[in-house]
Amino acid sequence: MEEEIINNLVYIYFETKNLLVRQYTMKDIDRLYEIMSNPLVHQYTKDKNCPWDRLKTEQYIRFFMDKNFVTLDCFHGAIIEKASNKIIGLAGLNPYKENEPEIEWKLGAMYWNKGYATEIGKDIISKAFKTTNIIGIYGMADPENVASRRVLQKIGMNYLGINEFRNKKDAFYYIGRLQ
Repeated sequence: MEEEIINNLVYIYFETKNLLVRQYTMKDIDRLYEIMSNPLVHQYTKDKNCPWDRLKTEQYIRFFMDKNFVTLDCFHGAIIEKASNKIIGLAGLNPYKENEPEIEWKLGAMYWNKGYATEIGKDIISKAFKTTNIIGIYGMADPENVASRRVLQKIGMNYLGINEFRNKKDAFYYIGRLQ
């Protein structure tokens, strides 16, 4: 019943076997804050030394609600674990180069090592290539983040080397439409 209500109120970007990715609602603030305030979630990100507070979480959700993205060429959404019907993280495609966005996901630490990042990553790539004019997708990870780098490879991305991104060195990956 709750999923039916969600379907009537917010746009669902896609579903996988275990997960659903949908637009945010203001009711998501507390749960996303619980995830994003955990320093472990940010240990390899630009927010490494400053996990999200409630205000930043609310601003993030409001920003993406205001954008009202309904295509997969640029979006951010809440990752919902179907079994629990709880938000477990965020995922999206960020503008990077023209028709070549950057893939992103962040999962709550208690949802690591369940295959969810791979499941989300594969589906974002597959569905974005099927439904948009995207010609390629980049993935970036801290060079020391072995788990995320492994996921980027598992979802079919090719390693390009270490480059500067957002004022820090990152390992770059890429997958093109024809691969």
